[in-house]
Amino acid sequence: MLVHTLPILLLPALPTSGWLSLAVTGALFVSLVRSWRLQVSRHHQDAVCSMVWGEDKDCLLSLHSGGQEEVSMCPQALILPWLIILHFSSRQRRNKYLVLLPDMVDREAFRKLRVRLKLEINKA
Repeated sequence: MLVHTLPILLLPALPTSGWLSLAVTGALFVSLVRSWRLQVSRHHQDAVCSMVWGEDKDCLLSLHSGGQEEVSMCPQALILPWLIILHFSSRQRRNKYLVLLPDMVDREAFRKLRVRLKLEINKA
């Protein structure tokens, strides 16, 4: 929300014309709706529904559209006790992100995932 609302709040302070401000606001709103559907409500067709972690950093993502996509986990993972954000790169050069909170999965599974991520991601 901060990424989308901060530019809208700063827009009146910038010396831009009215039509340009309106166009930027519209683009930010469209981006906000897409991000919300993709990451929060998970109703976007490209939203990740489940992940199966194979060997090394290869993963299989199940998408909301019903399709599956083979991806590779990137080392840019945010691993905190209350939040995990995983970054994937696909063979089609599209990046995907998966945001996990502790209440989304079983407590023990969340802990095991954090431990495996810390061991696997930091491995050279």
